[in-house]
Amino acid sequence: MKIVNTVLLASTIVTLASCASVSSPEGGPKDTTPPTLISSTPADQQLNVNTRTISLQFDEDVQQVNLQKELLITPYTDNKYRIKMDDEVLILTFEKPLQDSTTYTFNFRNGIADIKEKTVAKGLKLSFSTGTFIDTSRVAGQVVNLMTQEPEADAIVALYPAEDTLNIRKSRPYYQAQTNAQGEFSFENIREGNYRIYALKDKNNNSLYDNEGERIGFLKKPLTIKADSQKVTLQTFIIDTKKPIALQRQKLADRFTITYSEGIEKINAVTATGKDTIYYKALPDGKTIELFKSQNFNGGKALVAAVDSAGNNTLDTIQVDFGQDYTQRIKGAAIKTINTKSGNTLYRPSQKLTIELQTQVNIKGTAPITIQTDTATSLAVKYPEQISLDKTGTELTFTIPKLATRQAPYTIVLDSTQIVPIQGKNLSYPKLNLTIGEDKGTGSAQGTIATTAKSFIVQLLDNNFKVVKELRNTRNFIFRNVEPGVYNIRVLVDENNNGKWDRGSGKFDKEPERVYMYPNEVEIRANWELEDIKIEL
Repeated sequence: MKIVNTVLLASTIVTLASCASVSSPEGGPKDTTPPTLISSTPADQQLNVNTRTISLQFDEDVQQVNLQKELLITPYTDNKYRIKMDDEVLILTFEKPLQDSTTYTFNFRNGIADIKEKTVAKGLKLSFSTGTFIDTSRVAGQVVNLMTQEPEADAIVALYPAEDTLNIRKSRPYYQAQTNAQGEFSFENIREGNYRIYALKDKNNNSLYDNEGERIGFLKKPLTIKADSQKVTLQTFIIDTKKPIALQRQKLADRFTITYSEGIEKINAVTATGKDTIYYKALPDGKTIELFKSQNFNGGKALVAAVDSAGNNTLDTIQVDFGQDYTQRIKGAAIKTINTKSGNTLYRPSQKLTIELQTQVNIKGTAPITIQTDTATSLAVKYPEQISLDKTGTELTFTIPKLATRQAPYTIVLDSTQIVPIQGKNLSYPKLNLTIGEDKGTGSAQGTIATTAKSFIVQLLDNNFKVVKELRNTRNFIFRNVEPGVYNIRVLVDENNNGKWDRGSGKFDKEPERVYMYPNEVEIRANWELEDIKIEL
């Protein structure tokens, strides 16, 4: 009987203990409510603050998230501080007293979040003064990419007192803000005065312009900031002051290659006497050029001028030597891509096709190329009526014909008895296979530009903002023979009428010349003329 009672008692105790056990329910809605600031010491907008400790009380437990980098204190101070978290309280303790008679703004950005879901307390700012008044001057605006006119998100906007000799190359900003996803920024509680203003797409997050790969924007004249709000637009661009450098040279049997430190926009090559032009072409990497043998040039000193996209130029005197071993040539041919879709190269009748050969050649026949289909249809392409050979002797260009009504692969056959190397034995060319798509044809776009500018460049850009076609000083413009697709139109205004569009100065004393981006995308369709594009500058 005692044993039974003991078992029943133990069972009852276990059951009660199980019922009394409390656990957090699994699942449930995610807490997306950000922490809310309840109070702070000092209080927002408080005057005559005399403390080295800043304390913030929230409505829930919080944590700091990379706060040392996220917290922006303006004006800038090198006064170091410690961070302490105590449940719902965040405490900042500075090593030294804050500067007297100064309005401070603490922008916490994404530096504070709750404990559970790490939901960030957005828009958290605290302003106070160590003097008898709060500075009320303000300025706001937008930062855009100069060449695309698209908003610059997460760009730094920096203010420096105009009378100060420091700038964004030398020291961190006196006042600093950051743009939102729309490129917008705002400064509040600024001391009234004249300031130099910059926008920086900062790559290394040090708030300094110390890398020419970073985009920068500025106003060349100081900005007067008062209590009245004003709007400012800053346009970022790349300042490139470095000249191209010829880093590597290589001699081959029929060409001499030069590789530069950066992409090259223009090249000019002549013999040392300047009397004869040297034929050249650029490789797809944009950095390498090839100089070729010709009847007037078989090696020796050459003057090679290279210009990069920023207009920096260099002139080198180069000893050009050609190799003798033609067995080292790369045999075969390469097709230059015309149109790429879904990773496959697709060609269409009526398009230009260039076949790049790996050595210099002459054409010694009238039908050096034959095009065949799998239906046994073939067509000879005639030279020189239908085929052109470039000055370097390495590129054959012709228009792809239409051989059948249905889509079918084309095979291009190069006749090695008619396409022969300038030097050395004949080569055996592989057959080249093309995937042929529907002949959709090309289209055109035309319009007018209403402007008082005497000199300008109107450009047709692809969806990556690369220049497809451009015209100069043409108020009634038309872009012909354009592949179907979606494009943008940009106008570069040559404001000083020097015949080119000028970028801004690395000394920050000259802003880039004006860029206008047509606000609507332009869709060009096959066999269609898009008209009535109206641009007003």
